[in-house]
Amino acid sequence: MQQYSDLLIDALLDEGFTVEEANRLIELREAYEEQLAREEIPYQRFMSWLIEYGHLSDYL
Repeated sequence: MQQYSDLLIDALLDEGFTVEEANRLIELREAYEEQLAREEIPYQRFMSWLIEYGHLSDYL
């Protein structure tokens, strides 16, 4: 994982960001992805419930 972060930082440095800015952007992206994952689980449960009780077809 560290190697991947280093590559991201290098790419951001090439685009003109500072090391601090690159680290912050990576942190923000990770936080965003975690938030999406937390939101996706309730959505999936709700969709499963809709399908189970015949309110939605699973062939959409």
